[in-house]
Amino acid sequence: MPEGYTVSEVIAITGHRDYTDRANFYKGLNNLRAKEYVFGGARGADTDALEYIGRSQPVSMRTVVVPNRVIDQPVQARAMIKRYATRVVELRNRGNNRFQIRNRNMVDRSTHVRAFYDFRGRGGTYNTIQYAKLKGKSYDIWNIKEVNLNKYMKMSRTEFQQWFNGMRESKVNLLSVKGIVLRYVKNILNVTMPVFLEMSGFIGVNALEDIWND
Repeated sequence: MPEGYTVSEVIAITGHRDYTDRANFYKGLNNLRAKEYVFGGARGADTDALEYIGRSQPVSMRTVVVPNRVIDQPVQARAMIKRYATRVVELRNRGNNRFQIRNRNMVDRSTHVRAFYDFRGRGGTYNTIQYAKLKGKSYDIWNIKEVNLNKYMKMSRTEFQQWFNGMRESKVNLLSVKGIVLRYVKNILNVTMPVFLEMSGFIGVNALEDIWND
């Protein structure tokens, strides 16, 4: 889903328990607009997002889905749920697959999924993305991998092109990687964006927004 979100959206937010760049995480929440948000209720991205949306969009509906009971959540997470959730769903599941069931329930309730993912591999966030794909849900990924610009600037053109294609094909939100692309194109390739896009196989295209997640 590109720029705009309509007030009829129900957006499920999923992400890692641990991440390093809080400012980037908040940036990934800023452009979301929905009538309802669905959160997982765990520590980290779940309750950080719940608190942020609760503060910035106080009139929104904020549903928290927990695998078993709220009382089983960590103390800090319980405090955030009590303060910012407008509705709580307790799935009362104590099985080994309780987190997977919770994640699928979140996706099933949503019209769009925003995943805060750092491409670390398999895990809860990865599995939630895969389930959203399986169900044909609209989704996008906000890249929260810690950005080391020097690493990207040292890539060969082939390596950068592979990374660029991977981000686009994975439905990574453009705003979370646009700065890296602009800097590489300008400082390393020394070409304009239309030229880079033509080099990438997009003839007659002037802006990243025109080809991203098309």
